[in-house]
Amino acid sequence: FIEKKFITIFSMLFGFGFYIQWKKSQVKGIDFNPYFIRRMLLLLLIGCVHAYIIWFGDILRDYAICGILLLLFSKWTTKSILRAGAIISVFATGLVFILNGVFEMNTRYPYDHSIIKQLEYAPSYSRYFEINYTIDPFVNFLNDSPLTLAFALGCMLIGFWMGKIQFFANPQIHRNKMKWWMIGGMTIGLASSLGFWMVMNGDIVLDLPIIWIVFIIVGGMIWQSLAYISMFVTCYSTALIRPILKTFAPVGRMALTNYVMQSLFYILFFFHWFPGFKLHGSLSITEVYLLALLLFGTQMIFSHIWLRHFSQGPLEYLWRKFSYAGLNNKKGHQFQEVLGEKPV
Repeated sequence: FIEKKFITIFSMLFGFGFYIQWKKSQVKGIDFNPYFIRRMLLLLLIGCVHAYIIWFGDILRDYAICGILLLLFSKWTTKSILRAGAIISVFATGLVFILNGVFEMNTRYPYDHSIIKQLEYAPSYSRYFEINYTIDPFVNFLNDSPLTLAFALGCMLIGFWMGKIQFFANPQIHRNKMKWWMIGGMTIGLASSLGFWMVMNGDIVLDLPIIWIVFIIVGGMIWQSLAYISMFVTCYSTALIRPILKTFAPVGRMALTNYVMQSLFYILFFFHWFPGFKLHGSLSITEVYLLALLLFGTQMIFSHIWLRHFSQGPLEYLWRKFSYAGLNNKKGHQFQEVLGEKPV
């Protein structure tokens, strides 16, 4: 129900966010590319700091690279964007997965793979940093990154397409589409997720005669993610449920800050090198879920309080500030007006 669905959804939302900014700049006739490239390079920098200093499991670097690649598709027709998104997210991702197996990329690492299990128990930050850097997906780029980059880019293009068809702006005209997404996602999609789980657990061996199943699995999981989006949009369109869902909005407005904050929580509660709680390996699965709810609840409260006093989260503010810093004052103010932001 969860694994790989929410990176899929967030990648689609990233592509939708790209559409919003790109569309506003097109309406005003402002050159969007220099600003957005600078914005993505800054996100890449934030991702590098997060990955190398805090935690190797970073996604921001992948998003920054794929964000720049989105510019290549900005002038494509709506149907062409959808086709490209489907081909890249399903077929390119499936092909990379197959090639990883053929060339044994997931086993041929230049280090002893067992050190991953030592990360949480590292006795000092220097040892933690050494392991963290050694196992980083971008340090081991060919082994780890092509699959994530292909999948994220494809999903972003689907999100870009959803923006162009006004899916979120006018969901009522897409009711039939959402119905089929929900039906297919909760049947074929769930079956595909079960298939993915069985492959990862070794219950299904992907020999040549059934290698095509990979493409079904990837496509089904994307379908399931679209079902989740459709369910949310349907619920949000209901007057009784909308106020409840709106309580989560501040967390989304501070997505970058909250993303990095979760890594800091993880260090405080789990890693042994930090003078925190050192809980890794000592909690039951029930306690892990309860702690996750506690930490997310803390983030919700923090986000609500912060946004009562400020218009953006702290990392969002810095990201915006330096994104405009490379533009001259006139262009910087133009972009802030176009994107609905107050001048810094």
